[in-house]
Amino acid sequence: PGSGWAALSAEMRLDVRRLWVRNLGRDDRLVADHGREARFPFLDEGVMLRLLTTPLAAVADLRQPAGTGDKALIRAVAARLGLPRAAGRVKRAVQFGTRIARETNRRDFGSGRKANSCAAGKEKMKVKMKAVTLTPVQP
Repeated sequence: PGSGWAALSAEMRLDVRRLWVRNLGRDDRLVADHGREARFPFLDEGVMLRLLTTPLAAVADLRQPAGTGDKALIRAVAARLGLPRAAGRVKRAVQFGTRIARETNRRDFGSGRKANSCAAGKEKMKVKMKAVTLTPVQP
C-alpha cells in the first residue's frame, strides 16, 4: 500500500465510487425512518467535480486538529455564509453516530471488511468536464 497524498487521493476516489452503492441508500433510509427526506447539497455534480479536481493539499491540512484542517473547503464556505460555529465543528458522518453502518454491513455482508471489498468500484461516476471559472474562497 502507498502512503502520503497519492494514497489518500486513491482512497478518496474509491470512497466516491462506492458512495452511491453503500452510503446514500442507507443514509436515506435512516433519515426517512424519522419522517424526513435527506438532502445532500455537497454531493452536487459540480461540487464533486470541483473536489475531485482540486489537489488534496488545498482541501485539507491534516497537520491541523480535527475541526480545523479537515474539510477546509466546506469550512470556508460555511464561514463565508456566516456560519462560524458550523464551520468549526468536528464533522462526523451520520452512520458513525448511529452505528447503522456497522449493523447494516453485518446484516448484508457479514462484516464491514467484506462490505468494503464487495462494494469497491462497482459503480462508476460519469462526470462531464466543462470549463469553469473558479474564484478562490477566503477562509
